[in-house]
Amino acid sequence: MYEEEGNERRQTLKGIFVKIVLVVLLIFVLMMLFPTRGFVTNYVDEKVSETGGVDNFNNNLLAMATAGSGYFTASRLPEETGDTVKMTLGEMYDNKLLVEFSDSNNRVCDNNKSYIEVTKDEDEYTMKVNLSCTDKEDYIMLHMGLDGTQFPSTSTARCEFVKNLDETWAYGEWSSWSTKKIVETSTNQVQTRVSKVQTGTQRVAHNSVTEKAAVKVIYNGLTKYVCAASYDNAGTYDNMVTCKKTVTTYTDEPIYKNVTYYRSRSKTLSSGVDTKWSSCDDTSLIEQGYVKTGEES
Repeated sequence: MYEEEGNERRQTLKGIFVKIVLVVLLIFVLMMLFPTRGFVTNYVDEKVSETGGVDNFNNNLLAMATAGSGYFTASRLPEETGDTVKMTLGEMYDNKLLVEFSDSNNRVCDNNKSYIEVTKDEDEYTMKVNLSCTDKEDYIMLHMGLDGTQFPSTSTARCEFVKNLDETWAYGEWSSWSTKKIVETSTNQVQTRVSKVQTGTQRVAHNSVTEKAAVKVIYNGLTKYVCAASYDNAGTYDNMVTCKKTVTTYTDEPIYKNVTYYRSRSKTLSSGVDTKWSSCDDTSLIEQGYVKTGEES
C-alpha cells in the first residue's frame, strides 16, 4: 500500500515538472515570434531614419539644382566652348539663393565641396550639381541646348503644354560636323567653326655664332693674327681680331592650317498640335509659344 502511494507521488511530481518545462518552452517560443514593443519601435525608427536621410539628401540636391537653374540664365553662361563657370554652396548662401540646410545627421553640408558647375560643350550646356554631406555625396546632371535660355526645372510637378503648329516653321536636328561646305538658304540654317589642323612638318634653320680670339703668330720677325679657314672671317690680320663662325642647326616644326567645319539643320513647315509634358514652371516652353492645358501629373 505504501509502495503504491510512493509511485503515485513520483508520477505526480514528474507530471508537474514536465508541465513546467513545456510552459517555459512555450514562453520562449512566443518571445521569439513576437518581439517586445521596444524592439519593434527601435527597428521601425531605424528604418524611418534611413529613408528620411535619403529623402533629405535628395531634397537638398534638388533645391540646389532649382536655384542653379534660375541663376545660370543666358547672361551668366560660359561664352566659349570648353569654358566653365562655377559657384560653391557657400557662394549660393552668400548670394541669398538658398537658406542653409543640414543633412540627416543634423550637420551642415560642405560649402566648398558642394557646388554647381556649368560647362559649354560643342552641342550643349551641361550643369553638374554636386552635394557633399557627412552622410552622403552625389551629383546630378542637367542639359540645355546652345539655343536655350534656361536649364530645365527640377520641380517634380509636371504639366501638359500644347502648341498649335499650323502654318509654323520648325527646325530639325543638327547634322554632324563636316569639312564639306554647306550653303545657307531660307530653309537651311548653317553653323561653322574653325579649327587649327596640323598638315605636316618643315625643317627650320636656326643660326648661332661662336667667337674665338685670333691665333697670334710671328713670321720673319713680324707679328700676325690668324683666323682659321673654318671661320667666317678667315685670314691673316696685322692686329688682334675676333674670329667668328656661324653654326646652323635644323629642327622639324609642324605646319598648321585653319580648317572650316560645317553643320546644318533644315526648316520645315509644320501642322497640327505638338504636346509636351514638362515641369509646371518651365518658362522655356512658354517662350516657345506653348500654353498649359490644365492637365497635371
